[in-house]
Amino acid sequence: MTTIMAFLKNKTVQQLFIFTFFQNLLWWVAGSTAATGTPLATNIKVYLGGYGMLVAAGYFLILKRHFQSRIGPIFVVAAATLGLLAAPHDHMLQLFAILLCVFLVLACVPQLGLQSAYGLVVFSFLAGCGVPVILFFLRNHYLAMQFLMPMVPLVASYLVFFEPYYLTKERDWRWTLVTPAILILTLLTLGFSCQIVIAGLLAVAYWWLQPKINDNYRLVTTSVVQLILGLLIFD
Repeated sequence: MTTIMAFLKNKTVQQLFIFTFFQNLLWWVAGSTAATGTPLATNIKVYLGGYGMLVAAGYFLILKRHFQSRIGPIFVVAAATLGLLAAPHDHMLQLFAILLCVFLVLACVPQLGLQSAYGLVVFSFLAGCGVPVILFFLRNHYLAMQFLMPMVPLVASYLVFFEPYYLTKERDWRWTLVTPAILILTLLTLGFSCQIVIAGLLAVAYWWLQPKINDNYRLVTTSVVQLILGLLIFD
């Protein structure tokens, strides 16, 4: 019991649980938007939920340890197994589910050059679209534009908020404006409303504050801000 309590009191463990919970809540909110199909079977929900939890936990550890985590890739490999079980009759969805897992494992190999702008783009697309697309497709058996349009700024939010983990070298300050500009432009594609304005202001404010946040709490605060942003986008 003492060992368990010490484990639960560990700050990294607490942050991992918070980050994982908020990332999955964001994904399920996004994946449930405009869903009009049949409800998922309980076992599929369990597999997909487990997949999301393990993936989020895996890349939390990978990013927190600057791609040097040994446990993170294990979580990711375990997630791939659940991803296959979540869509047992759809090989395309299975492939889509394991793509993020494969990428995260390969990203830990410096020689492959995935800790870069290219890696950031791939990660943002796969992390932003993974669970929501699988969830929506399993329920509806198609992908609607009404669902896909809000996914674009969600993917862009990963570009902005996770950029510091992939692009660590000093750059001309003008290059740092690229990803927030992309996010603002993608938000504007959803139309002009009070919620979109708030979402844009929130994104810019956090982008400016993020470098000033203690590295130990940056991923957790990112997950919280990203969830709020998602609620504004998908409301």
